[in-house]
Amino acid sequence: MKTRVFWGIVLSLIVCSMAFGADLPLKQVVLFSSGVGYFHRQGEVDGNAQVELTFRTEQIPDLLKSLVLQDFGGGTIAPVTYAPQEPIERTLGSFAVDISDNPSLFDLLNRLRGVTAEIKSDHVHTGVIMGVETQQKSVGDQILEFAVINLLTDGGIVEIPIWQVKSLQITDAAVSSDLRKALGVLAQSRDVSKRPVTLGFKGNGRRSVSAGYLLETPVWKTSYRLVLADKGLQVQGWAIVENTTDDDWTNVGLTLVSGRPISFIQDLYEPLYLSRPVIPPSVAAIPRPKVYDKALDEYAAETEAAPAEENALVRRGRPAAKAAPGLAGGMGGGLGRGMAAPAAPPAAAMLGVVAGEALGQAMAAGEKVGELFQYAIDQPVTIGRQKSAMIPIVNAKAEGEKVSVFNAGTDPKHPYNGVKLKNTTGLHLMGGPVTVFDGGIYAGDALIEDVAPDDERLLTYAVDLDVEVEQQQKGGAQEILSLKIIRGVLILTRKNHRESLYTARNAAGAKKALLIEHPFAEDWKLLEPEKPEERARSVYRFRVELAPQGKGELKVVEEQPVSEMVALTDADADQMALFVRMDKVSDAVKQALQKLIQMKAELADTQRQIAEREGRLKEITDEQERIRKNMEQLSRDSELYKRYVDKLTEQETEYESLQGEIKQLKAKETEQLKAVQDYIAGLNVE
Repeated sequence: MKTRVFWGIVLSLIVCSMAFGADLPLKQVVLFSSGVGYFHRQGEVDGNAQVELTFRTEQIPDLLKSLVLQDFGGGTIAPVTYAPQEPIERTLGSFAVDISDNPSLFDLLNRLRGVTAEIKSDHVHTGVIMGVETQQKSVGDQILEFAVINLLTDGGIVEIPIWQVKSLQITDAAVSSDLRKALGVLAQSRDVSKRPVTLGFKGNGRRSVSAGYLLETPVWKTSYRLVLADKGLQVQGWAIVENTTDDDWTNVGLTLVSGRPISFIQDLYEPLYLSRPVIPPSVAAIPRPKVYDKALDEYAAETEAAPAEENALVRRGRPAAKAAPGLAGGMGGGLGRGMAAPAAPPAAAMLGVVAGEALGQAMAAGEKVGELFQYAIDQPVTIGRQKSAMIPIVNAKAEGEKVSVFNAGTDPKHPYNGVKLKNTTGLHLMGGPVTVFDGGIYAGDALIEDVAPDDERLLTYAVDLDVEVEQQQKGGAQEILSLKIIRGVLILTRKNHRESLYTARNAAGAKKALLIEHPFAEDWKLLEPEKPEERARSVYRFRVELAPQGKGELKVVEEQPVSEMVALTDADADQMALFVRMDKVSDAVKQALQKLIQMKAELADTQRQIAEREGRLKEITDEQERIRKNMEQLSRDSELYKRYVDKLTEQETEYESLQGEIKQLKAKETEQLKAVQDYIAGLNVE
């Protein structure tokens, strides 16, 4: 396992590179913003031909998942052959000596039990290895442990301490050969050389064939220049492309595809083995006498196997590819990692077969393909191996307006200089950095997300120090709208109000358009202004025109309707009295609440009387217990004893009287509680 982990780390640090056969030169490269590239190769073969392509080991899973071959001369596609990558642990485990877990010499010698060997120490010993054991030996006050090899020789069993062994030679030729082979496998596992993949074409005569596949590539990036001028806006876009392969891209057709297709890696290169259950041989057991327990209860148990769930592959947003004559998918089928295939001009014929008949012709630069958008470079591109290039993809005028954008969460004092850009270039602009030039000089940097044609985006690039904005917030005001009782539940409806006043001052000598961003909340309704300039996902945007050296104000008023429910069974007298004093409460609701307050007050008074009498009973009980303890110490003829008897008689009379009163009060409490509950349950007042 350690070897495999090391192998994976090494592979991840190696830059992808490819070597291709001369018969199929590279014609087209399509780079996706999801980190993969589609490579299209096309050439001629004669008769039955084989073309060998060479790939890095880490590239082969992508190749097996996406390889598409086509024979345009009516030939057929032969099987694609390559050297499989057997899991190294499984390969090592197949040898006579298993060294897959990197065993120590102690463990290795134990695995060689029964193997003939020649061991040289002070003498030369030849025999059969019986194993290795640990022995102890007293040296002074210490006990030392050491390993000893037990060797069966013609003269008997010989014990040879490992620390005395100068050399050990396995004389069993078969075992020695297997051990060398296992070590050879470990050495080969560190080999990071390229792996050949052989493509086969069967047919007659000279004809054109092609191969297309996906490989992992660096994500291509975009950067823009935005020039602000009195006559309008000029957008210049550049694509940054890296060729990290070991091949020069010479006069290839290059297409750049933007979008967010799903992309993943699946290892189809390493063989997979299923874990099969181990079933022991069936052996009839010897019958034994059985003692049966007595049956206490009888149960009928039924078991039913649960039906297995079917796994369905759901494809979202794209149809399944159609098969076509002369087309074969290498182990994976399909062109991409869960994405629609791009339509590249030089590769249009092959891509049309894979993605559908509609892609049979070349498409112009800046064309939408399914859910993606491509930039087809109209001239062949040459990028040397391990080189990068900036390629112009956009150079067009656009519509827009210079604005100042204020957001208190970004800067509580100053707005930002910005541009409200409308993409009238006719092209899809992929997200990236924007360098802004204003008046012929650098004005700042901005970031922009993907912008579809005719869509608008707001971008900011510098702090506008000429404009200062002050925000004052007023909140907390509440207005009661209604109070009603339905089935004993009091429903209170009120409105929360909040106001924000924005005051802006323009110190510049030119007028400015200020966009103020105000937080948007789903549960708050905008009252003033009637509507914003626009609303984004989390903010309103309001426009305020600022004259030169001028001042502007914006007041934003919002309300939030809130409903609160109170169960009258749980409401106390103070809370209900507060509702009675509210102005917007109807007389009918007030009367109902006042009556309920009175009924609950009478119930509370009864409960108070019960509590007082129960408290007096406890006092009498405690006092009688004290008196009886004292009486145990007195003579029955003493004066104090007689006084205690009179006291007990008096308390017992009071005790019985209190018990009767409590019984009557609890009956009254039950009646009052039922009356309150019945009254509340029947309340429906507005």
